[in-house]
Amino acid sequence: MQALIPLAGQGTRLLPHTAKRQKTLLPTAGKPVLDHILEPLISAGITEVSFVIGHLGEQVREHMTGYSNLQVTYIEQRQQRGLGEAVFLALEDEVKPVVIVLADTIFELDCAGFINDNNNLIGVVEVDDPRRFGVVETAGRRVVEMVEKPEEPLSNQAIAGIYRFVSQHKLRQALATIIDRKIMTKGEYQLTDALNLMVEQGERFLTYPVDRWLDCGTPETLLATNADLLEDMDGQFIHPEATVERSTVRFSSVMENCRVVDSTLESCIVLPGARLEQCHISNEIVAEGAQLQGYSSK
Repeated sequence: MQALIPLAGQGTRLLPHTAKRQKTLLPTAGKPVLDHILEPLISAGITEVSFVIGHLGEQVREHMTGYSNLQVTYIEQRQQRGLGEAVFLALEDEVKPVVIVLADTIFELDCAGFINDNNNLIGVVEVDDPRRFGVVETAGRRVVEMVEKPEEPLSNQAIAGIYRFVSQHKLRQALATIIDRKIMTKGEYQLTDALNLMVEQGERFLTYPVDRWLDCGTPETLLATNADLLEDMDGQFIHPEATVERSTVRFSSVMENCRVVDSTLESCIVLPGARLEQCHISNEIVAEGAQLQGYSSK
């Protein structure tokens, strides 16, 4: 079974940390976001992964050398013209299934059930304010329409960023249509526009519940996800190659080659190579290689 993961985005919301590090390789709870995404997919039976790469794509290639059990291919998106185009570039023109996973969220669901289903599926999660998300409108489990950030949502089921398609060929045809007709939303080719076209043409999509959905797309949400995941890990992650002396570390990750002395960390991610002494920091991502002494969060 094949998974497709688009990674070509610039990661601008996570600057300056993504200027030199590909966004999915930022750590949360001690390992890169990408590893959190891949591990449940592999456990559920995914054996092939196609990545759409762009900004700092060579870092993804290097990272994936650690996954010798996967057949990996790379497709470069030279122009940033939307998720729809990214997916189109990577699809094969064949009637075979594919799972598409967006790389700015970590999810928990019955992965094996999702992958081995025989239907077109859209992973959904119930949210308090659907106006911030792409939302599905349904009749029972059947998807009637998908709407991006609706002003007056008819459901609270947000699109969680994981999809299963019975036929790559049919999805590719729908994407080719919106690209040929230059159907763009907010200046980009959107996957949801192609899905709505497929629904209009009679394709059947069902919703699939996502049990846990953790956003990693901004500094604030990456830190919240880090703290959430660390609740299952004694409230901290300290890399074996990090040094922490006379310090308190709560719901924080301290990565390799860091040195933390006489400091307090609360809900932080300390990127590799940072040096902290007599610091009191909360709710911050400490930059790679930072040298801080006597610093306190505002």
